Amino acid sequence: MIGRIDSLAYENRLKRLPPGQKLFFSLAMLLLALISHPLVQGMLFVWMSIWIVVYARTPWRIYLAVVAASFAFLLAGSPALLLEVTRLSEWTRGGDVLAYWQLGGWVVYATAEGLIRAWSLAARSLAALSCFSFILFTVPFAEVLQVFRRIGIPSILTDLMMIMYRFVFGLLETAEQIWTAQKARGGHRGAAGTLRDAGRLIVQLFIRTMQRYRQLYISMTARGFTDDFRVLAQVSHMRSKRYEWEAIAGCLLLTMLEWWMGG
Repeated sequence: MIGRIDSLAYENRLKRLPPGQKLFFSLAMLLLALISHPLVQGMLFVWMSIWIVVYARTPWRIYLAVVAASFAFLLAGSPALLLEVTRLSEWTRGGDVLAYWQLGGWVVYATAEGLIRAWSLAARSLAALSCFSFILFTVPFAEVLQVFRRIGIPSILTDLMMIMYRFVFGLLETAEQIWTAQKARGGHRGAAGTLRDAGRLIVQLFIRTMQRYRQLYISMTARGFTDDFRVLAQVSHMRSKRYEWEAIAGCLLLTMLEWWMGG
């Protein structure tokens, strides 16, 4: 999945737009997503999804898989926002209690305030996710690093980011190979066997990762590495007045709607 997303960043319909403009646009939308009302956040999510699926021509199944995977983490943490627990002797049902369950000497209940809190978090998370997804699907990571260097971020930080990003692919490939080998030898059978094989996988993954890192460092040193990565720049970027004006108009409309709702 990560390799497919990385290739889409180089193949999308918006690849020729300047990366600095796309990053600024996404960060501006992210700021609005963090401070706006749920209605504005929902509209922002829809609008950014249109940029990703319609304008950038990202396959909607892949985008939906990314959204669903991220939303699953949100659902996993939602009970902490929705539910409250108290002792049966101390509990009195208030007017905002929507439902309650008695578990021995304890009462678990959901309130309208908790539902509103969970809904607000979900809307903000989806809006912010769409902004990050826009960067993920339309701006190659190498161009992100070029923008970071252009604005003055130290090269040692960008180099570390590039090494970590590239090592993700190696880690996933190595983990898949080890997991396949374990399954072929009859591993991952039962809960105990799965835990045991998972522990062995983690140990082997750490060992092979350190070996790969050492090989990478030796090969770079042999080629005259001078502690500074040089990434080739894409020189075919072209500005689009249509996309620029549409982005500005959308930002202004959402900002005006948020100002009207706040007033």
